Amino acid sequence: MRHVHPSAAYRSYADLARAQRHGVDYDIHVEHRPQSPVAIIAPHGGRIEGGTSEAARQIAGLEHSYYLFEGQRPGRDNFEHLHLTSRFFDEPRCLALVTASDIVMAVHGYATDGPDVLIGGLDVQLKGRLQTALSEHGLTCLADGHPYPGTTPSNICNRGRRGRGIQLELSARLRRSRDFTALALAVRSVLADRPGETPYEETNQ
Repeated sequence: MRHVHPSAAYRSYADLARAQRHGVDYDIHVEHRPQSPVAIIAPHGGRIEGGTSEAARQIAGLEHSYYLFEGQRPGRDNFEHLHLTSRFFDEPRCLALVTASDIVMAVHGYATDGPDVLIGGLDVQLKGRLQTALSEHGLTCLADGHPYPGTTPSNICNRGRRGRGIQLELSARLRRSRDFTALALAVRSVLADRPGETPYEETNQ
């Protein structure tokens, strides 16, 4: 019989919450900054896709809202037990933040080595600007032709007010380094290049 990971059966946050314990197996952190139209989310943070919580916090800085769903289980089985796929990710606090935001950026991690960042999502214009900025900051990236396009409308990154967002997949190598300075500089420079946004100022998060 083929082994099925527990998370493969989840089709909603309610499914996950019935099987796992909030505050023990996972935790949720939300910082809502209503002055910003931007929400940075890490739906597979903590020990699920290591490094994505830290990257999301650094990108958000002191200006933008962020949401972290963080695996806390001991050992290495957080992905197997706590990974609720993006198209089914409907945790209520995340939905509340995302649906109130114009720009939604989801930070993920992929397991293999490859380009530092794979850019997905339905916001084609923002994808192009991010690809340019990431390259200018010395990061390798790919915006098309990779396995994580993030183009399903139900994907949590595409459920903001405009119906299109961004999905960033960070390589295993980048996440192991825990150095997200160039990533944050690049992304924040793009987010700041909007009317009413404050130019990027480096913060030590």
